[in-house]
Amino acid sequence: MKPTKIKTILIGLGRIASKLEKDPFRKKPCTHMGVLMSDWGKSQFEFLSGFDTSPDVCFEFQNQWKTKSETEFPGSLKQNNSLSIDLAIIATPSHTHELYAKECLQLGIKNLLIEKPVAMSKNGAKSIATLAKSKKARVWINHERRYHPSYRFVRDELKKGNFGILKSIRASVFTSAKNPGIAFSKFGGGPLLHDGTHAMDLIHWLVGKPKLIFAKMERQKKGMVETRAYACFESKPNVEIVLDVSGGRDYFQFEIDIHTSSHRIICSNDGFQFFQSATSKLYKGFQSLQSYQPKQFPKPETSNAFLGIYKEIQSVIHGESNHMEGTLSENIQILESIESIYRH
Repeated sequence: MKPTKIKTILIGLGRIASKLEKDPFRKKPCTHMGVLMSDWGKSQFEFLSGFDTSPDVCFEFQNQWKTKSETEFPGSLKQNNSLSIDLAIIATPSHTHELYAKECLQLGIKNLLIEKPVAMSKNGAKSIATLAKSKKARVWINHERRYHPSYRFVRDELKKGNFGILKSIRASVFTSAKNPGIAFSKFGGGPLLHDGTHAMDLIHWLVGKPKLIFAKMERQKKGMVETRAYACFESKPNVEIVLDVSGGRDYFQFEIDIHTSSHRIICSNDGFQFFQSATSKLYKGFQSLQSYQPKQFPKPETSNAFLGIYKEIQSVIHGESNHMEGTLSENIQILESIESIYRH
């Protein structure tokens, strides 16, 4: 018997929810709605409605996808008690994630996918976790790089020891925002929380929760969110980690630079580069790093992170698997690491 389609709602209809699907340079699907409206998505999910507080955004969404959207949440759902919802996707501004997550859980929705960061603080994330546990609900956080075949390849090869012994990681996230605005809370709301959370997630994914050794915050003036967050961590066994998250650049750059005993791997939004130790062509009697391409590295056409997380959700909801990548408890630890930088 063919499994029933997963009844789904989308809360927040902005960039990552829908609008980025119009970007001609991005690999599709690249938004939540792009997945749901793909051929595979339509075969697995039944889209019920989208919600956004802006009438203009709702109108644009309806024209783009030829489907339903509403401005009132959860009022319309409460009026229709017969409406069964399997999955709620929360893609609203970060400071509202906790609010909408709790409303969905109180409505009895058993599966949530929340955009990063899950909440503005670890305490907010913990309160979501407490309510989700009491409601016996599952919560995914959209750190989509965990599902990207290229990043998964690098992690798997590191764990197998095929890239040598991990020695150091340098993670950098540079954005073009020159004035990121007023903080949403005492723990910020600037580049570190909203963009750096992806880098911190990958650090946790690769080495577990690291220990903070040093941190430096730069702000334009008191009361503003950071323009730069620079931190040094260490993790077992003896992996040194540097995180640099900054605004004020005329470009966007996301990069994880990994050094091992025999290899260097650069994972970035510009692509992946691999180097391995070989007899030096520059210095007699030395070894140098030379560029190469691993034979098993995923081809570009197979790499789509958005499809990856939705395939996991579909598998878990239908009882085909119980594996959830990037648990809510791990995201609480990620927020703890971020908050340790703010406090240092």
